[in-house]
Amino acid sequence: MKRFDSLFARLLLLQLLVPMVVLLLFGGFVYIERNVAVARLVAERWAPSLRQAAGWPGVIAETPPQVLRSEQRPERALPSPRVSPRMAALDDELRHLGVPLREALIARGDERPVLWLHVNTPQGAPVWLGLSDPALLPNVPRRLLVALLFGLSLVVGVSWGFTRRLTRPLEQLRQRMQSHRPGESAPAQAPIAKASPEVAAIDAAYRDLLQRLQRHERERGLLLAGVSHDLRSPLARIRMAAGLLPDDPAIATRRDAIVRNTQVADRLIESFLDHVRAGEMALDQDADLAALARSVADATARPESELRVDAPAALRVRHTHPLLVERLLGNLLDNAFKHGQPPVRVSVQAEGAQAVLVVSDAGVGVPEDQRAVLLQA
Repeated sequence: MKRFDSLFARLLLLQLLVPMVVLLLFGGFVYIERNVAVARLVAERWAPSLRQAAGWPGVIAETPPQVLRSEQRPERALPSPRVSPRMAALDDELRHLGVPLREALIARGDERPVLWLHVNTPQGAPVWLGLSDPALLPNVPRRLLVALLFGLSLVVGVSWGFTRRLTRPLEQLRQRMQSHRPGESAPAQAPIAKASPEVAAIDAAYRDLLQRLQRHERERGLLLAGVSHDLRSPLARIRMAAGLLPDDPAIATRRDAIVRNTQVADRLIESFLDHVRAGEMALDQDADLAALARSVADATARPESELRVDAPAALRVRHTHPLLVERLLGNLLDNAFKHGQPPVRVSVQAEGAQAVLVVSDAGVGVPEDQRAVLLQA
């Protein structure tokens, strides 16, 4: 179904419908005009014979065609619609030539259908007169059909080629955009061949956007490297200075506080850098979610009374990155201990084709009116 919703299908359908409607209208007009002309010629041919058969005075220049005559209404005859262009022209022309027509019927004859006309006589009593003329039968000229089919085939071919020429550059542009992966440098590519000015402008704007994005990524990498160095170097010196303090019990508590605070600051910096670098990590690896949950829980050095992990022996997940999953678990546990209350429970389980990770604590939870804030960037 999507294939018929494409731009190519819509353009092709539009280009086919409009010419087809025009061709059908033109063919119908030609067909009607031909039938009207034939009906007038038939009326001129049969009018003298009909007048003679009905008893009207008249002179016939040559032997008239045979006219069937009946005083009774023909059996198994169908009414011929006089509102049709052919019958309307025949009725009008016969009246003009002195043959007053009251009704027309079509019945089956020996060889071909017979057109029965109910006409008035000089005596006033109407009579049924039958004509058997091939020209009265509906007939579509073969040349008209051939012309319509040829025109339709030509329209289909031209529309197909034009639409394909218009949509092929768009398809190439879509493939070029999808082939680019985040973090990769955009290869030098020539402009799309045979593209319209609009498509060429979109392609040029996209290539310019890629170049600016790569320049931004390079500048961001340099900034991150500088931030990491400028922030971690003072923290390392502070930790080193704290380690050189005397082992005096009076200052041991303050020294340990300094070390803990520098470690917290270092973890915050690492968390920030991981968050920024997350867009560069491809989610193309497999990870054992159960093993990662136990590893992160062990790293917290919390007793089992405060932190418990309920997980199977192994639970493999695909299309992920172990470092990102580990950072996610670490942040969830930090928030649980910081904003909640122990005991904290980590649950890892499989539900169908999905892996479910739940971190819960014994705190009061987030107020109902503040939960939407958690989903904001």
